[in-house]
Amino acid sequence: MSEWFGTWFDSEYYHTLYKDRDHTEAEAFVQKLAEYLTPKADDLILDLACGKGRHSIHLNKMGYTLEGCDYSANSIKKARESENEKLHFYEHDMRDTLPKKYDYILNLFTSFGYFNTQKEHLSTLTHLYEGLKENGTLVIDYMNVDYVLPNLVSKETLMIDGIEFYIKRELSDGKIIKHIAFEVEDGWHYHKEKVSALRLDDFTKWLELVGFTLKETFGNYDLQKFDSKTSPRLILVAQK
Repeated sequence: MSEWFGTWFDSEYYHTLYKDRDHTEAEAFVQKLAEYLTPKADDLILDLACGKGRHSIHLNKMGYTLEGCDYSANSIKKARESENEKLHFYEHDMRDTLPKKYDYILNLFTSFGYFNTQKEHLSTLTHLYEGLKENGTLVIDYMNVDYVLPNLVSKETLMIDGIEFYIKRELSDGKIIKHIAFEVEDGWHYHKEKVSALRLDDFTKWLELVGFTLKETFGNYDLQKFDSKTSPRLILVAQK
């Protein structure tokens, strides 16, 4: 629990800061993704690092069978309010072996790259490879570092629900770090979000190393071709 995501993701203030995330954009993205992937009715999809389950819930409403997992107990507790016979959630550290095999694993909204070492990232990808059925598909939706860095907002202040969040962003030691500070009744709180500045070459090398074949790369949520300079996202589709 000393790792930044162990405390921050379970904090009530994390959910306050990100309460206004764009659900419309998320729903449109997973709809396009489903049209591209064309899962069969009986395929089992995993939403890895699902948070409160916004992507899973929408895909389930489209008729798909899903499981969602996340490191955060509080997020899973909230996601479970939406469970039904074709939608289930469980707690899971993505560095650990998955409990079963899936037809598709989706890792969306920059929910990778949190760890300190290459070994941990490779271990995660190995578990995902092993957690897919033969010919199964992995989708990783990541930021495009070469687009993000020139557009990085170094400092900003956000007022949300009466709390003033002071945010500073920087590139340090191969990671994009977001420093978050705010004061509430019990005093000042300080948190960090640290995401590795991984590029297409890094993912290509790692995916191939664990056995995946990279099939496609997209650059935005409309699934247009990836361009390293102009694309806001790096969306990778890999097959076992």
